[in-house]
Amino acid sequence: MSTRVKPYLPGATAIIVVALAILLLPWLGDTFFYSKGEPREAIVGMSIVESGNWILPLNYGGDIPFKPPFLGWLIAVFAYIFNGGEVNEYISRLPSALAAFAMIMGGYIWARRERDSRFALLFAFVTITTFEVFRAALACRLDMVLTACMTGSIYLMYHIREHKPRFKGLLLTAVVLLLSCATLTKGPIGSLLPCFIMGIYRLFRRDSFFPTLGKMLALVLLSLILPAWWFYAAYQQGGSHFYDLMMEENFGRLLGTMSYESHENPIWYNFVSLIAGLLPWTVLLIAGCFSLRRVHAAPLKPAGLLCAVAAVTVIVFYSIPESKRAVYLLPAYPFICYGIASILDYRASSGAVRFFAWFMSLLAVVAPLAIVALQIWPQPQLPLASVPWWGYLVLILPLTAGIAWMLNRHSASGHLCVIVWALFVAYAAVGMPMVLNPKSDRNIIDNLIVDSPATVVTLGETRQYSLNFYMHDILRRVHSINDAEQYPAGSKVIFGNGCDTTGISRSFDVDTLTKRSADYRNTLFVATKK
Repeated sequence: MSTRVKPYLPGATAIIVVALAILLLPWLGDTFFYSKGEPREAIVGMSIVESGNWILPLNYGGDIPFKPPFLGWLIAVFAYIFNGGEVNEYISRLPSALAAFAMIMGGYIWARRERDSRFALLFAFVTITTFEVFRAALACRLDMVLTACMTGSIYLMYHIREHKPRFKGLLLTAVVLLLSCATLTKGPIGSLLPCFIMGIYRLFRRDSFFPTLGKMLALVLLSLILPAWWFYAAYQQGGSHFYDLMMEENFGRLLGTMSYESHENPIWYNFVSLIAGLLPWTVLLIAGCFSLRRVHAAPLKPAGLLCAVAAVTVIVFYSIPESKRAVYLLPAYPFICYGIASILDYRASSGAVRFFAWFMSLLAVVAPLAIVALQIWPQPQLPLASVPWWGYLVLILPLTAGIAWMLNRHSASGHLCVIVWALFVAYAAVGMPMVLNPKSDRNIIDNLIVDSPATVVTLGETRQYSLNFYMHDILRRVHSINDAEQYPAGSKVIFGNGCDTTGISRSFDVDTLTKRSADYRNTLFVATKK
């Protein structure tokens, strides 16, 4: 990878801070929850606020959260600070957005020290505009908080190893806290994997095996102190049920011994996920791989070696379990993006980069015009939400960026970053709400309003997390329709296809609630007690 010295780029830090703020923060609450993943995590924060239980908050009448509570803690804290204790879509997604902001800025500072300001700016823009990173940054899910903590600890451990800073003890404390937060987000893998990556990197840098092993184990053990305290306190509340759930989620998933199927996919799934998740930069990455034969062989510099080790280790590690999901690979993305930024930096004037700039500029012109056309001439088979007046102003951003490249074809890499950033802004502000809001269960909540003392329950083992979030965690489950007979007139029972509804017509009037539920993409029915 190129390490050419370039002059300092004035204003680079301000550019990336403003770009991240515009891309991540204003639009978090504009898209309703449209799948079960986000409300399932948001309900944990809501339960903390409403119950005051910060150790093992329960939802759906008695469900224990599947993961440790760090994300729920953040949601609850932000709800108290910014929204009077109310959890909504914006508050639920704010931890992920701020985690992405911190991760990108940490990577920018790290890359600027290792290379220069121009490369760091490219690295930051490429990382936040890969589709998987962007999607995780705007979602109420564990993965972006986990990735930010893991990546930040790796940057700090690298800095301690390579630059021997004066305040080593303070930095080591920060590493331990980040690893502890990662563990409190998704279990021991949050501390084990970063230390494993750094251990491999140190061995490549010819550090001695046993001292390296001792240092990494010490960091892991120190980072488990806070999670161990939480685990003990949670065990005091949840007992063996909590213990069994945590063991299955953390070790059963890794060893393939879970009691239920969980995202089981073949090994090639991870590589297809990477190709899709790195869009739109996948084209440049593939082009860069084909052009390697024209680059003189040279040993990787320390930063490049770290990125190669981290990316390969994460991909190989998550290829071992049968359970595979695209988001599991998220910790590899910043380090892969380092390579993509190197291609943009080293081959900025190449034909591949300029062709890609032309392609993205055309997309930046066509996409806003297509959105406007769909608003003017709506298609019945494609239900879309209306675009507010300010949304049309946002659409001017990609349109302007695309035309700017067509008129002034200098600095292909810089134009590319601006064009892709503008497209993602338009997608977050206009595209996502327009396409996804009609799919949300928030639209059917009015059909479930009941007068006290009537109630609403769900039938069977499945949970309707979206409905439960928008109904402020009042849903409860019944195992059979006979169990619902005890409820007063006006009570409602929600069920899907496959539920045993024998005898339901005796006491209930049945109607279709929605043809496509947000959680399971199937038809939901509602039975009202006569």
